[in-house]
Amino acid sequence: MRKKKAPDQQTGANIQMMAETLGVSIGTIDRALHNRGRISEKTRARVLQLAQELGYKPNLAARHLRLNRRFRVSVNLPFTIASFFDPLRTGVSEGARSFEHSLALEFRSYERSDDELQTSVRNALDNQVDGIILAPSNTQKTIRLMEQAKSKGVSIVCVATDVPESSRLTAVTAHPFSCGAMSAEVIADSAHRPGSIAVLVGNIENYNQSEKLRGFRQTLAEFSPAHSFGPVLESRDIQELAYKLTRTAFQRNKNLCGLYVSTANSMPAIRALQDIGKLSQVAIVTTDLFPELVPLLRDSIVRATIYQCPEMQGNIAAKALFHYLADGTMPEPSIEVIPQLILRSNLPLYIKTNPAMSAGNSP
Repeated sequence: MRKKKAPDQQTGANIQMMAETLGVSIGTIDRALHNRGRISEKTRARVLQLAQELGYKPNLAARHLRLNRRFRVSVNLPFTIASFFDPLRTGVSEGARSFEHSLALEFRSYERSDDELQTSVRNALDNQVDGIILAPSNTQKTIRLMEQAKSKGVSIVCVATDVPESSRLTAVTAHPFSCGAMSAEVIADSAHRPGSIAVLVGNIENYNQSEKLRGFRQTLAEFSPAHSFGPVLESRDIQELAYKLTRTAFQRNKNLCGLYVSTANSMPAIRALQDIGKLSQVAIVTTDLFPELVPLLRDSIVRATIYQCPEMQGNIAAKALFHYLADGTMPEPSIEVIPQLILRSNLPLYIKTNPAMSAGNSP
């Protein structure tokens, strides 16, 4: 039996075969495949076409290991809303695992404030990283800092939300308009009486939050003219403020019959409704999934939650950034994960894949 070639030998043989087939040098094949060096577009196209026909995929991690090149990527995400950002960090780690010999992750966590985000990004830039994965804030200071990163040759991939007008390489998010639209459709079917639907947001200036609001408002008007949009309660993801705003709104406005929480910061709002005795009277749709939410979904106190797939976002972001750094492969301008609707009926499937979720207790 002929001995199977090692992966690097196979790669070398493929490159040599392509060079012989096209009548060019091995160096030309390498430059075409890895988008470096001067080469005519006609030759590059011929090489890439042949590579596609052969199903050839370069082992980027092995190549950079041989060259003793290791990229450093800073992952800048907040501590706040751990139920979302912890799985996102896990996803980044999983996405980077295939390239662990060529990619080093540096996690920089901070409390959720614009000033602390900027401090953590400056720290990454001072440490001369090659790329940054971050959840941006939509402020001019942050946008200028991202421009500064670009001027230093540092590539940025946004996760969780986007700043389209910035110089980021790409953004990986759960399609925000759809998140809002799905929520409105559920609430339109769940609210048992006409009235207004309150929306609890984090920061209205946040691009994804504003898109969720747009999707919610537009779909609610389409599906249920009997329900009006608003008020919008801006908590800035501060738990105490979320509790206070929700309690005050539902005490003062007897016409409120529904609540959409567009961030993962839903438990303070649920506690507020429970404390004023209105938890069973309000149609509630939340965002993401965590243990405390599980019994509320089981009991239909929360009608549904919109899962933004944070692990998948992190996984995709890590791979997109590495391929750009290693091979110059440009990702799509934005990468949108399809949000998922979790109801009581399919909740067991999510718990089965993540048993830690079953530890939840009602508020």
